[in-house]
Amino acid sequence: MHTYAYKRAVRDVTPSGRLEDQGLFGIQTVLFAVSFLCSLVLFGFIIHRMLIWSSELGEQYGSYWVFAATTMVLGSVGIFTSVRLCFFLSVAFAAQYRNRYRRTNALYSCPFVSILVPCFNEGETIEPALESLLELDYPRYEVLVVNDGSTDDTLAKARTFEGKFGGVTVRVFDKPNGGKWSALNYAFRRSSGELFLCVDADSRLAADSLRRLAAHMKNRDISAVAGQIRVRNRMNILTWLQALEYNMGGGVRVAQGFFGTVLVVPGPEGLYRRCVLEEVFQKHGLSQPNHTPGGVSGPYEGDTFAEDFDLSLTILCLGGTIAYEPLAISYTKAPDRAFALISQRYRWIRGSFQVLRKLFVRVREDPTRARPGLLAWLSLTYLPDFAFAPLLYMLGFGFALSATAIAGTQWLLLGWYLASLLVQMSAGALFLSINRDSFRLLPVCLLLDVYNGLLVSSAWAISVVDELRGGKMRW
Repeated sequence: MHTYAYKRAVRDVTPSGRLEDQGLFGIQTVLFAVSFLCSLVLFGFIIHRMLIWSSELGEQYGSYWVFAATTMVLGSVGIFTSVRLCFFLSVAFAAQYRNRYRRTNALYSCPFVSILVPCFNEGETIEPALESLLELDYPRYEVLVVNDGSTDDTLAKARTFEGKFGGVTVRVFDKPNGGKWSALNYAFRRSSGELFLCVDADSRLAADSLRRLAAHMKNRDISAVAGQIRVRNRMNILTWLQALEYNMGGGVRVAQGFFGTVLVVPGPEGLYRRCVLEEVFQKHGLSQPNHTPGGVSGPYEGDTFAEDFDLSLTILCLGGTIAYEPLAISYTKAPDRAFALISQRYRWIRGSFQVLRKLFVRVREDPTRARPGLLAWLSLTYLPDFAFAPLLYMLGFGFALSATAIAGTQWLLLGWYLASLLVQMSAGALFLSINRDSFRLLPVCLLLDVYNGLLVSSAWAISVVDELRGGKMRW
């Protein structure tokens, strides 16, 4: 028997019910005030400089309207970004204020949970992942591991965990390769839990994460809960940048959770109600074709490369509510090389394009799915970030390089960069505080724009080309 499994079998699991640290809220209040004021200063700086710069360049080169149009476009983008950030900061802080006395670690009951673990060639990571699941501070659950046609020793390693340990049962299944979506459906159709926790085979959950997620289910209106995804392999500047990026994204999820409209329940950690997934299955899964020989129908659909985003939007379209728990942590392994990162973001971005197109088709067929809150959040987040931001980064870099040849613009560009950096660092500090992560990540803000402008934009460009030509891809 594994050591972790033995400890699981003999440990008495009891709810702690500890109140969250209230002193931290004072620090978060200060960080919010600083970041919000910095955003307002940047907002005013952009408007002021755009007006002056357009006039100066027009007088110097006699092409006022060309320069005015260019600077006003960039200025409008900067203004939109500043206003959007002010909104995210305000709502995230409001969410913290509302939840500052909430007992996130106490349970109203202990509903039986099925944990679904799809895996494909995860021989190096499956054992630590399953060990972390056996260490969860939760009394009753089952773990269903689905080997989706792996060609390495994933199945053999997973088999060593089969059995019953205290209130936990581990079952391992093997099926032909059909994709992550089909492995999740396979596990779903063989599970019995009232709640479903979906995790990745390369992630490791904090011991109290399931308890924190399940505490949200006391509210019967909540359909699903997303947890915080944290990078564990912080080994070089690339992984540190991703760690900060994940925290910034977690801050946006805090804001979305305030309205119950979290757009993505991430694959490494997401808790769902069984009745919600069954409703999705009844409305969409029964009619979907099996896209591969190993395909299995269920609530997850295989016609996009972002099954987690697709399922989340489907739940929201059906009137569901999705919450976010920043202290339910899943430690994941991030790509540590540029090519691997571009490949990962290629899948994410291309899958997001497919999901948004699919949503547009469904809304056109059934306008009742066009829920104002969902469309508003998509307009504030995914549409700017995935449809426009990479292109604007490219144009912005090109404009900055050409503008450095014009006398007097170097100081303006430096001032713009420093102002943006101040906003990013102050907002990052607030989001790191909310997610309880290390402030040592803040210095990498110096390279965040370069990271987004070069690596992420490259993945965006490749995904756009492949999506237009209909290139195929599998996990």
